[in-house]
Amino acid sequence: MLSFASTFSLSVVPYEGGYDLRYGKISPSLGRVNREVTVTVSSDIAKQYRIVQSLLEPLHTEDGYQIPQNDFRVYGIRGTNRAGTLHVEQEYAIGMGRPVVYTSSQNGDSDTFTLVYGLILPADASTGSYRGRIAFTLEPIDSSESPVTVILNIFAEVEVVSSIEITTQAGSKRVALQAGAKEGSSADVTITIRGGFGKQFSILQMPEGLPIGVDGSEIPYEAVNFMGSSTGKGMVVNELTPLSGKQQTVFTSSSQGDAGSFVLNYTIDNAQHLNAGRYNFKMKYLLEGIDFSQFRLIDSIDFEIDVPRIFDLIIKPESGGLIQFRNVKPLEPPQKSQVEIEIYSNVGKKYQMTQKVISELTDKEGHVIPDKFFTIQMEDARTKGELKIPEKIPVKKGDAVLFVSDNKGSSDAFKLIYELQLPLDYRSGDYSTRIVYSLSEI
Repeated sequence: MLSFASTFSLSVVPYEGGYDLRYGKISPSLGRVNREVTVTVSSDIAKQYRIVQSLLEPLHTEDGYQIPQNDFRVYGIRGTNRAGTLHVEQEYAIGMGRPVVYTSSQNGDSDTFTLVYGLILPADASTGSYRGRIAFTLEPIDSSESPVTVILNIFAEVEVVSSIEITTQAGSKRVALQAGAKEGSSADVTITIRGGFGKQFSILQMPEGLPIGVDGSEIPYEAVNFMGSSTGKGMVVNELTPLSGKQQTVFTSSSQGDAGSFVLNYTIDNAQHLNAGRYNFKMKYLLEGIDFSQFRLIDSIDFEIDVPRIFDLIIKPESGGLIQFRNVKPLEPPQKSQVEIEIYSNVGKKYQMTQKVISELTDKEGHVIPDKFFTIQMEDARTKGELKIPEKIPVKKGDAVLFVSDNKGSSDAFKLIYELQLPLDYRSGDYSTRIVYSLSEI
């Protein structure tokens, strides 16, 4: 009596040939890279079967770098199977489970189908040789036939061109900062590290000279402040720091020099502390620490600082220049009216402040108070310039210089104290006058 061995076999063959799934040399810039595999089952056991896929080893390097699970995916090409059911017509990420990729017809007919394995390298992938393993197991259903397992080795040579890109919000190589009277503007510079460098490195910044205006004037480095924020591995300067004329480390990578990005936010000091003008300087960004002892220039960004002209006079309280004394009575202690003066100037020139007394101090009926009973005195309030009336003097109708700034035309502040002592033979009541204050350059 003759006996014949049953046929129950599985083959998994890449489209490119051989027995390994090879991606060759690839990089993140290629986007998705697909490779096809033909799965063939030969069976005469007349029993239904299925094929199970298992990821034995994810794609990884000897150094431990691994392709994220979601970036290695598979789907089956519809219609490549003649019978049975292909369960992977919808793409999915290859995980560590045992999904069924195919179930045969009830009769267990032989069949073949095509699977497509897509590899999508992340932007921060590391250069190296990657390998992984997938197992395909042919399992009989309701049969004593032994399962058959085929191992498919996967190889990929990843080449990542490491680079550092420096961009501004506008995508140009220029940063513009606008100083303001109360608070200044800010601008971001984004530094993107692509590919990773495999070793620790630092990024430094250094301005090429002070910010200088068209007339040759300068503003200090410290007028510009910066602070960083990171979206990847590594340490970025994370507190507000004044700019310096020396090299400043703004970022230090991880020990592996991983890819990532960070942002440097630059702000400008208040305009009232800086001379008006438009200032320019160039910021150099340097690389340190990758197989060389000296710094390497990555890129440069042009900075432009616009400091608008400020020449403002602030009077407190805001009374529209009205100086008034209410319910004044003879022989009572003198009444005082205090005015606080704040001057903000960044024109860099000496200036003066004057007052113009519009009329004598009078009541509603037109009774005039003689000058000697209506006085003014100035008080120092962190004043840098010269107060012209440090002692009490009569307030006279017309113009009078009250204050002269220092030679730098610095911002300043002081107080004006107006006082009325009503004489015995004058009527009680409300007395007022109007005074106009003005600033002018000298």
